[in-house]
Amino acid sequence: MNTQTILTPAANAMDSLRQEIDRIYDRVTTTSLASHLPTRFLHSLRAHPAINMLEDDDNLYIEAELPGVQLSDLEINASDHSITISGTRLLDNPANGTSIRRERSTIKFARTMKMPVHVEADHIDASFAGGILTVKLPKARPERTRRIDIQEA
Repeated sequence: MNTQTILTPAANAMDSLRQEIDRIYDRVTTTSLASHLPTRFLHSLRAHPAINMLEDDDNLYIEAELPGVQLSDLEINASDHSITISGTRLLDNPANGTSIRRERSTIKFARTMKMPVHVEADHIDASFAGGILTVKLPKARPERTRRIDIQEA
């Protein structure tokens, strides 16, 4: 039996570690799994939007939960390799009001994600409705490799 060892480049190893840490973090901060933890503790851990990343043959899609965030307080910056979603959720008390219980607060967030594939940064579309940000990122076409004939001099 032939066995082949494939060495993983350091960048891939770091990506794997980062994904594992994200998975553990998401498990701890998921309300149903961590319901015994105080709400304030969960809030302090997740000071950024919950995000889903999906793909089809031509596009990546990012969906971010942003309850209470206004479109004017939201910003997206993207490159071929990553995307950053940042913004602020402002909550105000009424002028003469006193908080009896406060589980929601004003937060400032920024979430940067590395893309699993290259994307066409110039053709990214985003929409915001019902507190959900949807970003469509077209996948970059792979570079074509072609054979070059060598002429004898």
